[in-house]
Parts: sequence; C-alpha cells; structure tokens
Amino acid sequence: MKTEKKNKIWQTFLLVLLVVTVLIGLFYLPRIHLFDQDLRRVNILSDVQRRDKDGNIVAERMADSLDGYVEQGIDSAAIRVKQLAYVDTVPKGMVAIEDFATDGLNREMDKFYAALGQSHNRPVRVAYFGDSYIEGDILTMDLRALLQQKFGGKGVGFVEIACVSSDFRRSVTSRRNNWNRYHANERGRGFKANLQSMAGSYFIPSGTATYELRCQTNVYGNLLGEADEATVFFTPGSGLNIQYALNGGERQSLFSNGEASAPQTYDEVVEVVDSDSTISYKTITRTVETAQQGAGNVVAKSINGKINRFNMTVTGGHGSRFYGVALDGHNGIAVDNFSMRGSGGQHLGGIPVETLRSFASVRPYDLIVIHYGLNVANEKQKDYGGYTGQLGKVIDLMKQAYPHASILVVSMGDRDKRGSDGQMHTMGGVKEMVSYERKMASDHHVAFWNLYEAMGGDGSLARMTEKKQANLDYTHINFAGGRHLAELLFDVLMNGKTNYDNRVR
Repeated sequence: MKTEKKNKIWQTFLLVLLVVTVLIGLFYLPRIHLFDQDLRRVNILSDVQRRDKDGNIVAERMADSLDGYVEQGIDSAAIRVKQLAYVDTVPKGMVAIEDFATDGLNREMDKFYAALGQSHNRPVRVAYFGDSYIEGDILTMDLRALLQQKFGGKGVGFVEIACVSSDFRRSVTSRRNNWNRYHANERGRGFKANLQSMAGSYFIPSGTATYELRCQTNVYGNLLGEADEATVFFTPGSGLNIQYALNGGERQSLFSNGEASAPQTYDEVVEVVDSDSTISYKTITRTVETAQQGAGNVVAKSINGKINRFNMTVTGGHGSRFYGVALDGHNGIAVDNFSMRGSGGQHLGGIPVETLRSFASVRPYDLIVIHYGLNVANEKQKDYGGYTGQLGKVIDLMKQAYPHASILVVSMGDRDKRGSDGQMHTMGGVKEMVSYERKMASDHHVAFWNLYEAMGGDGSLARMTEKKQANLDYTHINFAGGRHLAELLFDVLMNGKTNYDNRVR
C-alpha cells in the first residue's frame, strides 16, 4: 500500500511567520545589561530603517529614550517619558520640551499653558533664573517681547535696586544713590544668604537713598515705553518713610511707619485653585504688624497709572531691606530676569522656603525657568552628579513655594574650543553637563529643554559667532544671539501650547 506524502509548505510558512514576529517583538524589549555592558537591541529591520545625520537608527534612539537611556554613558534608567493617549506633533527640526511629570493625565508645563489662556484677565508671570547667558536682560528681553506681543502685557518686570548689569541693560534705565548692596557674588561684604531675595541680593538704605527707573522706547517701545503699575518690594524697619513721584510729578507718600503714623497696610495676593483646576487670585489686605510676625516679611506697595518714569526717596527705617521695583501691565505677560554672573544657581538653595513663600504671596509665578551650567562645565570633569544634586534641591524649594507654577529646566548652551583638526568644536564637559541636567529634570519630575541641541549641537556657538550673534570667547551670546535663542524657545513654547490645547479639548 502506497503512503501519500502530505504537503508541509503551510507549516513552514507559519514557522517563519512566528520567528519573524518574535524577532520584531524583541525590538521593543528593554536592552539587556550583562557584565556591565549594554547589549545591542535586536533589530532585524536595521538595514531598511531611517537614520539620523549621525548614522543612528531613529527608531532605536526613540526606543532607547523610552527605556531610560541617554547619551554620554549616564546611568539614567530612572528616566521615563510619559506615553499618553495624545501624541504631540513637533515640526521637523524642532527640539521639543520633554516633560517628566509623574501624573499620567497632567504634564508639568500644563499649568503654564493653562495660565496663558487667562492672560487677558490677569498677569501671567515668568521667573527666568540664569547666569551670564541672560545678564543684562539678554534673551529674556526678546522672549518677553514675543510673549507680550501674542498674549498682551507691558513693562520690564522686576528690576533690582542695583546690579552689575544695570549700566548695559537696554530694556530699562535705572539710577540709585546711597544704597548698601549685599549680593550672593560678594559674600565678603557681610552678605547673609537667609536675607536674600529671588535675585540673590538685598539693599539697605544709607541716610537718604534715592532710586529711579525710566522706561525705554529704543527697544520694543510699544511694550517697554510705559507701564500700568509700579510695585516696590521691601521689608520695613522702624520709622521707614518712602515717597514716590511718577513721570517727574509731585512727590507723594507711599509708605510710613513712624511712631505717630497710622498702621500701614499692604495687599497680599493669594492663589485660588477652582475645582476645574482654573487658577484665580484674590487680594487680602494685611497690616505691617501682621506681616512682621511672618518669617519672610516681604511687603509689596503698588502705584497705578500711566508710568514711564518712577522715582522714590527712602529715609529712616532702621533694619529695612529693599529688593527691587517691578514695572508691569495689569494683565498679560510679565517676565522677570533673575541673572547672576558666574553663578551655577546654588545660591538659590540658601533662600529659606518661608522667604520664598513670602515672595510668592506678593508676586506669584506661573512658570519658573532654571537655566545654569555654563560656569560649572569644564574639560576635566565628566561627572556632574554633585552639582545637579545641589541644583535639584533648588527645584524642590521652588516646588514648595510655588506649587501652582510649571518648572522648566533649560540646559546650558554650547561652548566651543578649537580642536586638533583646527576647527571649533564643543568643549569637553558640555555634553556631559547637558545629560546630567536632563536626568536632574527627570529625577525631580519637571520639564526639560535641550538648548544645546536646539542651538545646533557641536560647534553651534562658533557658527553663531560667525553671524555676530556671540562673542569671540566662544562662550557668551550677545543681544543678537539672545534674540535668536528667544525665538527658538518661544516657538517651542507655542508648539507646546498648541499640543496642550488639542489635548484638553
């Protein structure tokens, strides 16, 4: 009897299909770590997949990012990018903000994007902390203008009584006389960290002290040429008297707490979060005596009007401390420049949380930008964990004092040095710093923007120098470069706002 041979082709086909399916599925598994080495990702489609300009497979880099890997060899297994139901759209070539919030429904930047939708009804404030990259209102001046042009607002925001960049700042002109300056960069002069303001400084009047701010019309005159409100921030001492004049007019009393005077009051702005997460504000009037019982004891006194020149005279007030004056609109965007030359931002960790909360009560923020690293990165150092550990504590402080603000870490930008090939390349230590700053943002569950990549990566500052957007030290940008970077950041923020609006609809 003859046995009939069965056709096995379909079984072979199923076996091949099963093997291919398993191999494709292995691609999505996390990389295997064996004997201190990360094994290559299984990828049978590597020969046909799209690659970036450096020859890396784009799909593998995306998968590595989701698994917690970053460049420069940092063990960043804790980094996770949230995969939500809505996938953001990002224009080609844009380096988008990464959001490391742990809440699967809300992202870190959502608080700021929601606030932008309320800018026609109230001030939306941004605090931008940084080093010499933003000194003299470089970068922030143009970011402020772009935001104000789109969302309304006017005025330069907060200005210190005296700072090292006063003489070359283009966005406002200031004059002062008879002030003792105490600054985090000048600790030999008796500076006390627990008394500093958000700007890292405080000022004590000596005898009769004067201070004047003049709005500027030479840059963005329609936005900086006039303000609706001037606010003085200070801690009052015994017998303090403050007089002011607007636009060269008659002097009037702003504050007096001499023995014969009536109790002085000030307005404290309190944030109120509604059930639908909408943020609004209510004003509570308090007496100075009540304020002096608090730890921070920051008083804000405001004057309204069409202001292009503000002048104040201070007498008496033993124990008084002054911090600065803000020129703002009644609504729209306010961007405060908190720059400190040569700083890595660690000085902010010396501000008591009670003081930060006191500032928050009189000047709440919707977005806090942390932008440092330029003065810490160096060629010999590769590990910046100690530094980012200190800066991470600053982030935690800001979270405690400003729970309703979004926090955005902006990495250091490019810094260049001539290489062995005779060409300008990124200085050693820069890429490592950027990676550590990214991991810091992930560890503290805030947002991160890679300025180094957004500028163009390796040698980008040298290219900006050729365009006269940076100085010949291949380290610092100038006002033209600040405008360029402000445009990049503005576009990124607006792309984030568009994605936010699409998600919450």
